[in-house]
Amino acid sequence: MIAAAMIVLASLAACGNGGDNAAIVKTKSGNITKEDFYNELKKTNGESVLQNMVYEKLLEKKYPVSKKAVDDKYNSVQKSFSTDDQFKQALQQNNLTDSQFRRQIKDSLMMTKAQQAGIKVTDEGLKDYYNKNKESLTELKASHILIKEKDEAQSVLKQLKGGADFAKLAKKYSIDPGSKEKGGELGWFKQSTMVPEFSEAAMKLKVGELSPLVKSTTDGGYHIIKLEGKKDSYADLKSSVKEAYLSSKEKSQDEVIKKLIKDAKVQVKDSQFKDLFNSTAATTQQ
Repeated sequence: MIAAAMIVLASLAACGNGGDNAAIVKTKSGNITKEDFYNELKKTNGESVLQNMVYEKLLEKKYPVSKKAVDDKYNSVQKSFSTDDQFKQALQQNNLTDSQFRRQIKDSLMMTKAQQAGIKVTDEGLKDYYNKNKESLTELKASHILIKEKDEAQSVLKQLKGGADFAKLAKKYSIDPGSKEKGGELGWFKQSTMVPEFSEAAMKLKVGELSPLVKSTTDGGYHIIKLEGKKDSYADLKSSVKEAYLSSKEKSQDEVIKKLIKDAKVQVKDSQFKDLFNSTAATTQQ
């Protein structure tokens, strides 16, 4: 939604510094002026765009985030893709430019900062949360080979048990495009990010151990999993425990927005949108 607002702003900025009657498109059938364009945008997207522009300004004032924080998150997302081309393709599929995606990250980080403001964090509280949620917090590092046919999967598993190189067989047989060229490597993950059959099997393994064939109807074949690493101690997971703890305690986005609107005493001068924030403010005051 914020991205939509930025697109509109960019469109208006591109119109130049001419007056409202300056033509931004000229045709033999007539011109389209800056005012025509503005009024059409206002009519079709005005309410949501204005609303989100206000939200963004309020967040920037009270909960700013650094460029480094945005860059770190951007790089983290980018590294989750196997190749840079896959990352760029994902942006295109979501109709996002690189700068729009960075803007979304910034807005998301500001909102999270607002939602978690005022939450007290103590070692005692974190350890208690860890003890109650250890299994879901555990992080695994694994490689896998996904094979469609059971007979072929059994043959590959037999080769692996005989000492064959896992990475070489993954590149040769695996049908998972995301990990195939990396020798089956999946990196670190929480079990919630994988299909249940895969997660349950991986959790049972010891580091260095191979799984039996794991059938997955979701992935359309049989997994052979090799566990490469496991983090399940409080010391290893402290940063992610804190992140999960804060997430479990954070305020809703709706609550954050209502308070921001109330505290900022927002006044809308355009009569078309004069009641845009009234319901928000009224709800806050109740």
